[in-house]
Amino acid sequence: MKTTMIVLVLCAGAVMSPAMGADPVALAGAKQCFVCHDGKSQVMMGPSFRDIARRYKAVSNAKSMLAEVIQSGTEGRWAASKMPAASDRAPVSKEEAEVLAEYVLSFE
Repeated sequence: MKTTMIVLVLCAGAVMSPAMGADPVALAGAKQCFVCHDGKSQVMMGPSFRDIARRYKAVSNAKSMLAEVIQSGTEGRWAASKMPAASDRAPVSKEEAEVLAEYVLSFE
Protein backbone atom coordinates (compact mmCIF):
# COMPACT_ATOMS: atom_id res chain seq x y z
CA MET A 1 0.00 0.00 0.00
CA LYS A 2 2.79 2.40 0.90
CA THR A 3 4.58 1.70 -2.41
CA THR A 4 1.37 2.31 -4.35
CA MET A 5 0.90 5.69 -2.70
CA ILE A 6 4.47 6.73 -3.51
CA VAL A 7 4.02 5.73 -7.16
CA LEU A 8 0.73 7.66 -7.37
CA VAL A 9 2.30 10.78 -5.89
CA LEU A 10 5.24 10.59 -8.28
CA CYS A 11 2.94 10.10 -11.28
CA ALA A 12 0.77 13.03 -10.24
CA GLY A 13 3.84 15.23 -9.99
CA ALA A 14 4.97 14.20 -13.46
CA VAL A 15 1.58 15.04 -14.97
CA MET A 16 1.13 18.42 -13.28
CA SER A 17 2.47 21.41 -15.13
CA PRO A 18 4.35 24.18 -13.32
CA ALA A 19 1.66 26.55 -14.59
CA MET A 20 -1.03 24.68 -12.65
CA GLY A 21 0.39 25.95 -9.36
CA ALA A 22 1.51 29.31 -10.71
CA ASP A 23 0.53 32.59 -9.13
CA PRO A 24 -1.59 34.13 -11.92
CA VAL A 25 -0.50 37.69 -11.11
CA ALA A 26 3.17 36.72 -11.24
CA LEU A 27 2.55 34.75 -14.44
CA ALA A 28 0.79 37.74 -16.06
CA GLY A 29 3.74 39.91 -15.06
CA ALA A 30 6.27 37.42 -16.42
CA LYS A 31 4.39 37.19 -19.72
CA GLN A 32 4.22 41.01 -19.90
CA CYS A 33 0.40 41.11 -19.96
CA PHE A 34 0.40 44.29 -17.86
CA VAL A 35 2.22 46.19 -20.59
CA CYS A 36 -1.07 46.35 -22.51
CA HIS A 37 -3.74 45.37 -19.96
CA ASP A 38 -4.86 46.76 -16.62
CA GLY A 39 -6.80 44.80 -14.05
CA LYS A 40 -9.51 47.35 -13.48
CA SER A 41 -10.80 49.91 -15.95
CA GLN A 42 -7.86 52.00 -17.06
CA VAL A 43 -7.70 52.20 -20.84
CA MET A 44 -4.33 51.10 -22.10
CA MET A 45 -3.27 49.54 -25.39
CA GLY A 46 -5.60 46.62 -24.77
CA PRO A 47 -8.87 46.23 -22.87
CA SER A 48 -8.82 45.88 -19.09
CA PHE A 49 -9.16 42.40 -17.62
CA ARG A 50 -12.39 43.59 -16.00
CA ASP A 51 -13.85 44.60 -19.38
CA ILE A 52 -12.83 41.26 -20.90
CA ALA A 53 -14.39 39.35 -17.99
CA ARG A 54 -17.63 41.33 -18.26
CA ARG A 55 -17.87 40.74 -22.02
CA TYR A 56 -17.35 36.98 -21.80
CA LYS A 57 -18.95 36.23 -18.41
CA ALA A 58 -22.01 34.52 -19.94
CA VAL A 59 -20.10 32.69 -22.70
CA SER A 60 -20.02 28.97 -21.92
CA ASN A 61 -16.59 28.31 -23.45
CA ALA A 62 -15.04 31.61 -22.37
CA LYS A 63 -12.03 30.07 -20.62
CA SER A 64 -10.94 27.92 -23.56
CA MET A 65 -11.69 30.69 -26.06
CA LEU A 66 -9.64 33.24 -24.10
CA ALA A 67 -6.82 30.73 -23.60
CA GLU A 68 -6.64 30.34 -27.38
CA VAL A 69 -6.58 34.11 -27.87
CA ILE A 70 -3.86 34.46 -25.23
CA GLN A 71 -1.75 31.92 -27.09
CA SER A 72 -2.30 33.11 -30.64
CA GLY A 73 -3.28 36.79 -30.46
CA THR A 74 -6.31 38.43 -31.99
CA GLU A 75 -7.48 41.31 -34.12
CA GLY A 76 -10.81 43.07 -34.38
CA ARG A 77 -12.47 41.95 -31.12
CA TRP A 78 -11.85 45.27 -29.35
CA ALA A 79 -12.21 47.94 -32.04
CA ALA A 80 -8.75 49.05 -33.14
CA SER A 81 -6.94 47.07 -30.42
CA LYS A 82 -4.87 44.19 -31.68
CA MET A 83 -3.22 41.53 -29.52
CA PRO A 84 0.12 40.75 -31.16
CA ALA A 85 0.72 37.35 -32.66
CA ALA A 86 2.49 34.80 -30.48
CA SER A 87 5.71 35.30 -32.43
CA ASP A 88 5.79 38.99 -31.42
CA ARG A 89 5.58 38.54 -27.63
CA ALA A 90 6.53 36.27 -24.74
CA PRO A 91 5.60 32.65 -25.51
CA VAL A 92 2.69 31.23 -23.50
CA SER A 93 2.09 27.49 -23.14
CA LYS A 94 -1.42 26.02 -23.26
CA GLU A 95 -1.35 25.44 -19.49
CA GLU A 96 -0.17 29.01 -18.83
CA ALA A 97 -2.87 30.37 -21.15
CA GLU A 98 -5.53 28.47 -19.19
CA VAL A 99 -4.24 29.89 -15.89
CA LEU A 100 -4.22 33.40 -17.37
CA ALA A 101 -7.71 33.00 -18.88
CA GLU A 102 -9.10 31.90 -15.53
CA TYR A 103 -7.39 34.86 -13.87
CA VAL A 104 -8.85 37.33 -16.38
CA LEU A 105 -12.32 35.86 -15.98
CA SER A 106 -12.10 36.26 -12.19
CA PHE A 107 -12.45 40.05 -12.50
CA GLU A 108 -15.87 41.57 -11.86
